[in-house]
Amino acid sequence: MLIESIYKEHGYINRIVKLLDSKLERLEDEKTVNYNVIREGVDYLSSFAEKTHHPKEDMIYQYYIDHYGKHEGVSDLLEAHHTLSQDTEDFSITIDMILNDAIVPKDIFKAHLKAFTKRIKDHLEQEEQEIFPFLKAHLTTDDWDALEKGWKEMDDPVFGETVDKRYRELAKKVR
Repeated sequence: MLIESIYKEHGYINRIVKLLDSKLERLEDEKTVNYNVIREGVDYLSSFAEKTHHPKEDMIYQYYIDHYGKHEGVSDLLEAHHTLSQDTEDFSITIDMILNDAIVPKDIFKAHLKAFTKRIKDHLEQEEQEIFPFLKAHLTTDDWDALEKGWKEMDDPVFGETVDKRYRELAKKVR
């Protein structure tokens, strides 16, 4: 079922966030980190979460609005996905700067990383604690069937059957 695949994907996203949080802990302990792994994690969030996962959720949210009317929480999440996408792109630029030997003060990077993972965790929590239970209670079996027909599942590039070569190092850390 569609909602179960979203919960599964949230688990994947949480694994990436935990990995990023572990890198933050290492930085706070003045230890070295592999910025390439951070880059792969953010790239995964950008390529999979932003281009596959969020559109799936957006399809459900828009379906609800189109069939049942506006709901503040559902509408807010549609907007939040755009904000998260921009946050991911902005953080990706910071990592690229570091990997290209630009000087980015560690304190600034740590603050960006901490804020980035917090926004993702808060977003997932809002969906799982508030919006998904609401949708499960209000959408009918026919609604879910219609949504299922409108979506084609794609293999996850890190957690799926075949790991995309650009995520091999990341997959070793989170699988």
